[in-house]
Amino acid sequence: MIYRKFKLSKAVILRLSGEDKRILKILEDVVKDVAQLYEQQLSDGFYPSGVSRDQIEKSSRKNATLLSPFTYVSLENKELKAVPFHQKYASYLQPIAQKIETAAKISSNHSFRNYLRARAKSLISGDYKTADIVWFSVRNSAIDFSVGPFERYLDKLFFRKRIFQAHVGVVDQELTEKANQIKETLFISAKISHNKHHSTNIPRKGVNVFVEETPSTSGYMADVLFSGEHFPSDLEIMQQYGSKILIYEPQLKEKFERVHYPIFKSIFEKRFASKYSKELLFKATAWNVLLYELGRQLHKFIGARERLSEFYGPIDEANGFASGIQHAKNLVVKGLISQDELEAIIIIHIVWMFADWLLYKNGKAMESYVYGNAIDLHYYLVSGALKEQRGISWPNFSKIFFEIEALAEILVGLLEKGSYQEAKEFVEKNAQLDNFERLAKNLKNIKLTL
Repeated sequence: MIYRKFKLSKAVILRLSGEDKRILKILEDVVKDVAQLYEQQLSDGFYPSGVSRDQIEKSSRKNATLLSPFTYVSLENKELKAVPFHQKYASYLQPIAQKIETAAKISSNHSFRNYLRARAKSLISGDYKTADIVWFSVRNSAIDFSVGPFERYLDKLFFRKRIFQAHVGVVDQELTEKANQIKETLFISAKISHNKHHSTNIPRKGVNVFVEETPSTSGYMADVLFSGEHFPSDLEIMQQYGSKILIYEPQLKEKFERVHYPIFKSIFEKRFASKYSKELLFKATAWNVLLYELGRQLHKFIGARERLSEFYGPIDEANGFASGIQHAKNLVVKGLISQDELEAIIIIHIVWMFADWLLYKNGKAMESYVYGNAIDLHYYLVSGALKEQRGISWPNFSKIFFEIEALAEILVGLLEKGSYQEAKEFVEKNAQLDNFERLAKNLKNIKLTL
């Protein structure tokens, strides 16, 4: 069962009221129930076996619901039919919705109570959009909660179908305030940038960042151990209501200990690696996640996903890191991070690429992650910003920044107005997976266990 449970810190527990603790207990139970639904969805898949992409596309011209993010495609009497998730998985969703309603009755926070009721209703009706909108209106709640079909990474045919997951978290106020300071500074930097185009007024509408201690997670986000996510996926909702970025502290820490730090010690030349403490690298890991998510928020162009099709994922992935780090230098100027922290962020960015590669080889990272990372890595190697010498020797940070500036401009251009063919040619030319194969020789002894 894909379910993770973490201990809350004493400081967080002391901040919770008796009411909060009662609600938290119920919602943790909900998160655990969603793990069973996720496993059933994994077993079912999204499409019937033996049916090609072309067949589905052809049938969707007469029945658009076949390509809805929230339907399962079945084959009945040689005809493709779309079955809404809330109907196909009703036996799982109805008991879950009832538990959420029970938690709502306990809550004295009007906005959080309304949200819980909207989320419960969405699982029965399939109206996930309304629940997302109500979620963004929650105020002054120590507890955060999500459940639904959110991520599309497991749809290998069309990158559309969503898969269920759930989390419950307690907001870390101190780190949330620091994260939002970084957000404001980065968006100001982006606003005055002369050589980049930013798609919408999403930042002005509101991008709210929350750093959370998560006592339990389940489904896809738990399976791949997400360190952070942004919501919603629907661009129209983003434009009208803003968005939210969630950083999952316990999963971030666990992934750092199990994956990122061991890789750091393996791939970098020892004299270079000795300059950076474990504490500094963990802090950089958190900022790296935040910068990546913020970078992606700046470039949500209407129609880009459809226009670039299967190449949207790699380009969006590469741009998240490139654009986030591009604007991060302004954080040093403003005194929010040090020069050493900025260097550590770049180091962790490199480590992250190799982590995704190893996880991909073990079936725990998506293809779009790996191809996006391969684009960034190719640029660093070709320019000489990274050199091989008994592992990766001293990175040339000045060259990396220069390459990030140039690469980010190309990636944003593709997202904004690039054609499918242009995206295809760019990815095929620059996403060189053999770079990982060659440089990952030092990682053979690392055993990944998520």
